[in-house]
Parts: sequence; structure tokens; C-alpha cells
Amino acid sequence: MENSSWSKKALNFTKKLNNFIYPGTTRQSTIPLTVGGFNVGLINKEALTQLVKYPDVFKVVEGSGGKKLKLSDKFDDYDARTSAVEGVLLEMKGRGGHVCLDGWRDETYEVSIGPSHQSLFRVERAATSMLGVKTYGSHMNGYVNHPSRGVCLWIARRSKTKATFPYMLDNMVAGGIASGVRVVGTMVKECWEEAGIGGELAGQATPVGTISYMYENHLGIHQDVQYCFDLELSVDFQPRAVDGEVDGFCLYTIDEVKELVVSDDFKPNSAGVTLDFLIRKGFVSPDEVPDYNEIIQLLHFKYEDC
Repeated sequence: MENSSWSKKALNFTKKLNNFIYPGTTRQSTIPLTVGGFNVGLINKEALTQLVKYPDVFKVVEGSGGKKLKLSDKFDDYDARTSAVEGVLLEMKGRGGHVCLDGWRDETYEVSIGPSHQSLFRVERAATSMLGVKTYGSHMNGYVNHPSRGVCLWIARRSKTKATFPYMLDNMVAGGIASGVRVVGTMVKECWEEAGIGGELAGQATPVGTISYMYENHLGIHQDVQYCFDLELSVDFQPRAVDGEVDGFCLYTIDEVKELVVSDDFKPNSAGVTLDFLIRKGFVSPDEVPDYNEIIQLLHFKYEDC
């Protein structure tokens, strides 16, 4: 694939990963979700229509910056907020109030203004896109310095039964950071469950930064941050799926990976993590990829900056 053609495909991919900032989304009509005096999410009209049906919990208020959806101040601590929001979501789920709740997982994420700040409440994972809150995950690139093929990456094929992005390509290891679990702990846990990598080997993975992006789809607004790890594996290492969420693994050369990340076969956020690996390791050159700067900027997008 010619570099100019690949560059445009990579740029188009990163734009799709951040489609919320471009025309055609609800960006201009969203309002902030305010909890405890902090803006923690973004609410589009579809979500707002449902949430205002619970005025004892949520209400629209006018402020100096315009309208906001506010969680009532009577829920003034972590447990009270968690319970109030969960009650609304369960009632909505029961009546089919929002499509995102059809994917209810019985797994919660923490909600705060950032990872260094105290959590304000926890919420069902499936509802995070409806509330437009930030979510976090841990992804690991497993790579091999192959004697004849050069640097190669292990790429997973997701199970056909996955609720989201079934049978698409994925990072070797990836998982959302649930309540009560930290960044490295998530990575180590997912290493075993998804690829059969034991704790001692998983502990050798190197944290290499994050990617961040923001997109909107039928489920709502996704503000995601993925913590990235790299783990060099021996040539004879063979990953194995333990929890059934992965259909299989394949070891690809860098040239093959470059084509895969700009295809429609790769889970988008995981393709972003893989693209970040290619850039960091020098497999994508600024002299050969005209859209290099914009691609990198879009892999590290923050809504506050736009």
C-alpha cells in the first residue's frame, strides 16, 4: 500500500474515532451532566428526553454557561448518588427506555472528573454512553522480534458471541477498568483471561502512555481513554483463550498490521492502540506519511481542548 494512500486511510480512521467533533453529530445540542458541582458527562437530546422523566433525581438547570442536567444535590455522597442513578437505570431498562441498556452487563465503572480525582459515583457500564461520561481501559500489544519476519504483533479475533464488535480483530489483550480494579490490575487480569498469560509474565509489560478519543453512535457519546502497554514475547510463545471471549490469535508482520488497522475488520479503539504502537516504534514515518501530525493529534484527543 502506497504511503500517501495509507496516510489518508489512517487519517480517515482517526477522524471516525473522533466523529463527535465533526458535523453530523449532536455536539451542538448536548448539555453537560453535572454531579456535585462538577461536569462529568455530556447528554444528547435522546438521553435527556428520558432522564428528565425522573425529576426527583435529574433536572435541567440554567447556569452562566447555559443549560445543564443536574443530579439532585440531595444525593450528596458516593453511595446515595450510586443508588439514585442505579434506580433510574433499572427502571429505564425495564421499559426499554434507551437502547444502550439492552446491553446491561452487571459491571460498573467509576465516574469522576478524571483518574486523579475522587469518584463521585459508580454506574452500570452499559449506561456510560448514554450519560456521556469518561471511561477507561487497559490494552496490551503483544509483540515478537521474529528472526526471519522481523517485529510481529499478536492480534486477537474476538468471539462471534461478543455483545459488541463480534468476530472483529482486537488487541492481544484489552479490557475496561471496572469498579474496584486499577489500571495495571486490569491488564494483568485480562492477560490471563484472554490470552493465557500468567501474572509473572504479564507483570513485565511496559506502560507506554494512553490514547484518547470521542465518538458518537446509536448507543450515545463515548469519551474513552485507553492505557497502553507493550509486552515483548518469545518466538515460541503461543497465546490461548481462557474465558471464551477470543476466537483465536494470529501473528502478523508489521506490513500486514499496517493494512489491518485501516481496514473495517478491526475493533476501532483497539485499532487506535495498534496504530499508536506503530507510530511509537517508528514504523510510521513523518517523512512518508503526510497526515502524520493530525493522526497523532486525533489519537490523543481531549474534548476540553476543542
